[in-house]
Amino acid sequence: MTNQLSRRQALRLALLTGFGGLAAACSPGATSAPVADPDVAPPAADQPAAAPAATSAPSARATSAPAATSAPAATAAPAPTAASGSAAPTAAPHPDPLAAGMASAATALLAALGDEARAKASYAFADAERQRWHWTTPAGFPRNGLPLTEMDDGQRALAMALLRASVSEAGYKKATDIMALQTELGNDPQLYFVTLFGAPGGAAPWGWRFEGHHLSRHFTVAGDRVVATPFFNGAWPNETDAGLKAMPREEDAARELISSLDDATRAAAIFQGRTLTSHVTQNQPYVQPLEPVGVALGQLGGQQRALAVEIIQTYLASLPDSIAKPSFERIDAAGIDGIRFGWAGNLEPRRPHYYRLQGPTFLLEFDNSRNGGTHIHSVWRDFDGDFGQQILG
Repeated sequence: MTNQLSRRQALRLALLTGFGGLAAACSPGATSAPVADPDVAPPAADQPAAAPAATSAPSARATSAPAATSAPAATAAPAPTAASGSAAPTAAPHPDPLAAGMASAATALLAALGDEARAKASYAFADAERQRWHWTTPAGFPRNGLPLTEMDDGQRALAMALLRASVSEAGYKKATDIMALQTELGNDPQLYFVTLFGAPGGAAPWGWRFEGHHLSRHFTVAGDRVVATPFFNGAWPNETDAGLKAMPREEDAARELISSLDDATRAAAIFQGRTLTSHVTQNQPYVQPLEPVGVALGQLGGQQRALAVEIIQTYLASLPDSIAKPSFERIDAAGIDGIRFGWAGNLEPRRPHYYRLQGPTFLLEFDNSRNGGTHIHSVWRDFDGDFGQQILG
């Protein structure tokens, strides 16, 4: 099969995925129990992996983050400039106004909180809490930090302004769509926790986390460099009666890809007939590459490669462009042809399935095994960059 895309396919990909598509194309209310399904042993809905549940604050907790004497305007980060040269994994190259915008928004939020709320939201940067994370409900895995439910309207607006300053517009919409889905489950859509690590905007590294059911976003800042991995997006239901789909192309493009393969290539791509019951890496703080299952993108035709790249860029599009663009350039430099696509489970819509895309630098896991193939868990991991490994080294 050819590894080249036609010009028309390349332009379509660029329009679909924005920041790196053209370069890539040219380079070589559902509370019922899970539905029983013959393709998967029914798991318990959103049960946490074995991990210590800290119901009290860790001992190395910071007493309080410094409050600003005057609250800066909580505006979104200025539009980043195009990146050039090499970059650390999922990190904006130096200098980048993204970090300044995030620090301004974080400082504004801290200044608006009372002493007790500020202390609840604040941890030392070196605290083990920074690598403690999960995607399940706060009832299933207690969170530390300050929930939106304990903020007044002004403070909540500042918290959401911090999120908006830290992600792209597409990433902000996806986050709020995932939060809105909580009403379908009878959960509080404001039960999401803001946790800050260290002092925003200072010389020392700092970071922050926004987390609750099906949404976990982590940001590490060192000087002007920002890392935004790992990140987790989930959705249940995957489509509401009103037509809301929080993760449409993440699911549909992969099914289009596996369905478009010829029989022999599809057989090689499907590494297991039954779906996995969850993503393999769970909530580990750092991960290593998984078994290289499935088929390499170099074995696929141009349109099929375009679908795989579309999936990758759909995930990266949640990040600010000054992070997303160099992240994709790094993936491209490591070799698009060597990225492997593997599938497990059913090929039909609303049936349990799992897929992964794995390259030399990253792992994307997508699991839709629960509730009859209507309940998505997905995670993006960077082997060298999660929690800021490279920019802190």
